[in-house]
Amino acid sequence: MLSSKLGWGIIMAVLCLIFGPDPLRAAEKSAEKEEVFLKVLDAAYQVSCNDADRLRDYYLANAEIISDGLQSTLDETIKELKQSMNPLPGLTCSYQPKVRASRIGPEMAYLVVRESIRLSVHEKGEQRIEQLCTYVFLKDGSRWKIAHDHCSMVQGETV
Repeated sequence: MLSSKLGWGIIMAVLCLIFGPDPLRAAEKSAEKEEVFLKVLDAAYQVSCNDADRLRDYYLANAEIISDGLQSTLDETIKELKQSMNPLPGLTCSYQPKVRASRIGPEMAYLVVRESIRLSVHEKGEQRIEQLCTYVFLKDGSRWKIAHDHCSMVQGETV
């Protein structure tokens, strides 16, 4: 009787391993979901370099933006970007995000992202920025938009 129960237990364990949830597949699905938000972030970074007004396509109008402890509105952020970035001819931006954590629901998503940003100006050289950011995305109609953007520079690291 004991060996019969043990045999069935082994069979059930093997079946659970074969047909149960696959942690690798779950990670792949999570990465696929995160990709939607990484595309929004990448597009927002690209327009911030050359057409800051288009940030409105990626942020909610009342988005809260915090950078190194300083809070600003979307309009203030756009104005600051125009003043600092637009006069730089030949500016190129490179954005490399790595998602550290995420929670994605049907109407809201939260991501923690480690970002490596490289800003290059042909004659002036290159600036590299490492930062850790938290983003909250909300569904706006059929599109995801950034509702909260909180980034802090990571100090003292080799980039």
